[in-house]
Amino acid sequence: MKRAVNLRLEESVIVTLNQLTEELHTTKTEIIEKAISFFSQQNHLKHNQLLQFAGKLKSNDADKMLQNIRDDKNSKDFELDL
Repeated sequence: MKRAVNLRLEESVIVTLNQLTEELHTTKTEIIEKAISFFSQQNHLKHNQLLQFAGKLKSNDADKMLQNIRDDKNSKDFELDL
């Protein structure tokens, strides 16, 4: 079930959206849904760049790498100026 959503978009984005609906013979909803899905996939890939090596590493090598990351993360000293 689709729900109605109110958005405020820049005029240039609205023009582009209207052009895409005409060129692709589709709805604004479909374009926005696909754009959000694409953005989500791209953002997810950026956060998981280490996973590109997952199939190439032996299990013990992967375990060592993860342990090194955990050790390094936990050994940092920092201060917060609040």
